[in-house]
Amino acid sequence: MDCYTTDIVIVNYNSQRLLADCLYSIKKCSGDPKNYRVWVIDNGSIDGSVSFIKKTLWITGIFNRKNLGYGAACNQGILAGKGKYIFLLNSDIKVTPNWLPPLIKSLSSNPKTAVVGPKLINPQGFIVGAGVVGTNAHPIIRGWGEPNHENIYNQSMECLSIGGACMGIKRELLSKLGLFDEQYFHYFEETDYCYNARFLGYKIIYCPESLVIHLVYGSCRSFKRLDEYYRKAQQRFLNKWADFLQDPTECG
Repeated sequence: MDCYTTDIVIVNYNSQRLLADCLYSIKKCSGDPKNYRVWVIDNGSIDGSVSFIKKTLWITGIFNRKNLGYGAACNQGILAGKGKYIFLLNSDIKVTPNWLPPLIKSLSSNPKTAVVGPKLINPQGFIVGAGVVGTNAHPIIRGWGEPNHENIYNQSMECLSIGGACMGIKRELLSKLGLFDEQYFHYFEETDYCYNARFLGYKIIYCPESLVIHLVYGSCRSFKRLDEYYRKAQQRFLNKWADFLQDPTECG
């Protein structure tokens, strides 16, 4: 286990069924299991997830007594691992064959690349993430809701940020970029990390050679609560990056 190169970190909260599907896809599509280690951080689930994680012997579980939020749980997984590359996955995703090598190649090809993300589609085949472009103050998710096919959004490119359902980062840059801001309980964690990386002179890369299926709101229990999380996180983000959001720099 000490020789593996990649940590895969999944935060789970009452999504046992989705987590099982996610883990199955990882085991099936990620190549030699000696090259990666899967960490599942459970945020106080009461749906049987804890028992399921403990019985799944090829993964490592970290168990919180309460929901600490997404950013804090991600940080637990990041700090527990030792891999050169770290991939943060939502529990409602399924990876596809050969998803990992292109992301690692993209992440490792340039010392200034800090974050990389795949093309995200939903189970119906519509795009839900192909990099975020526009300006700092007015970001746009490319391709949202468009039918996916191999000739659309198929070029790697530098972006403002990428979708947090699946994002890769470098352990060697943690000393410069830090961890996730734990003041974001849910939402904006990945956007904040990407903006911070760009603010410090690093690059965010969209890598369409990797395809990942994202259910989107798959683990949602209450849209009202999600809306509250979103509004609170958005306000923190706007306050934190007020000056940077005035930057007219355009991407895409």
